[in-house]
Amino acid sequence: MILRLIFYLKISAFCFTFIYENIKNIFMIRICAWCEKELSGKNKYKNDGIITHGICSECALKMTDFKPRAISTILNYIEEPVFIVDNTGTIQGANKSAQQMTGKTLEEIENNPGGNVFECTYSKNEGGCGNTVHCTACAVRNIVMDTLKTGKGYKSVPAFQSIDTPHGRRLLKFNISTEKTGEHILLRIDNASDTERIA
Repeated sequence: MILRLIFYLKISAFCFTFIYENIKNIFMIRICAWCEKELSGKNKYKNDGIITHGICSECALKMTDFKPRAISTILNYIEEPVFIVDNTGTIQGANKSAQQMTGKTLEEIENNPGGNVFECTYSKNEGGCGNTVHCTACAVRNIVMDTLKTGKGYKSVPAFQSIDTPHGRRLLKFNISTEKTGEHILLRIDNASDTERIA
């Protein structure tokens, strides 16, 4: 009888822990520890969910004097892949999530055109990234350059790119968001998937 009671208590504790861990992820609110902006993109958090802290890209930049290496370190606190792009479309930095997404080190990413970093199929054509006929239709390039020119940020714009991988050519689908900071752009990638193979 006692063994049965202990068994039921252990099962109950396990179930409670499992339910709590899953529910807290649904109701957890991530806010910037400095400006208190909700990191999901809203201005201020309003409900009473479980609060956890991070740092928004704007506060991260203020703390680093806009130095790409220092910014990359601060941006490591942001879970989503974030790249720092200059006014020529060259990537000057990236957080750890961005490095994991591309499978490249920071040294392999820095000072390279975006197409080279993402292994864009067309970046290998004559002229390279930004200078081929395909580049005029590149959503990533067009949005980054428009943000640089106008200062207008974009949020969760659907985009795709033909990339070369060790398993052949694939279509990478993702959403992009941009934010201008000085002469640089923060480029965030969300919901990346490369499930479609191109013949």
